[in-house]
Amino acid sequence: MSDKEWFVLRHVEHEHIGTIAQTLAAVGVPYRYVDVFRNAPVPRSEKDLGGLIVMGGPMGVYESDRYPFLKNEQELIRRVAGAGLPVLGICLGSQLIASAFGGKVYPGPRKEIGWHPVEVTAPGDSLTADLPRRFMGFHWHGDTFDLPSGAVRLFQSDLYQNQGFRCGQNVLALQFHCEVTPAMIEEWLQDGGCQTELSAVQDASAAAIRNQTKEWGAKLEEMGGKLFSRFFDQAGSKALP
Repeated sequence: MSDKEWFVLRHVEHEHIGTIAQTLAAVGVPYRYVDVFRNAPVPRSEKDLGGLIVMGGPMGVYESDRYPFLKNEQELIRRVAGAGLPVLGICLGSQLIASAFGGKVYPGPRKEIGWHPVEVTAPGDSLTADLPRRFMGFHWHGDTFDLPSGAVRLFQSDLYQNQGFRCGQNVLALQFHCEVTPAMIEEWLQDGGCQTELSAVQDASAAAIRNQTKEWGAKLEEMGGKLFSRFFDQAGSKALP
């Protein structure tokens, strides 16, 4: 794996990389945040980047008139992926990857917030091999997307068909969250914007999420760590000269 610095595009402070930081540290990869919510400019070039991580946020990909940086992010995604470097997107990040490669992004049937089952749709794929066929994942989204041409669907939920996909060996997009820790989930539950979203969802509550996190959080961290390690290993080896 390249020792060049990775960039992490962050749209709100509480949606940081969570347990991904541990995986990057284990393979000796440095990273730094590009906080677009603090008006940090999106890099225009893939030069000098080791890879790219695009995190979640409350905006929609289709709101580029309000958030012009979303178009710049998609251009960077195409550049980094085109150079054969690793690209990982979580939640909004997955939607931006889908859009960058021609997939349509749009509001889903209803918001999916809290702990809900996720099913592996490609158990024979090198990224998902030996993962549980069905597990509890953490969700916080209301948008969904169509798969880009050539993408391989990896995950789905009962409500959303496209919960994760890969494009080649160096691009991984996850709609659900498997980078979260209990402390990170608590950050979200304390955030005003998240509280407003949660209050409008009938099948979720802060109390229920806290109790379910105690039950399923550690298992999700373990599974996420395995998935991220595999991706960084496979994508990083492709990026080496």
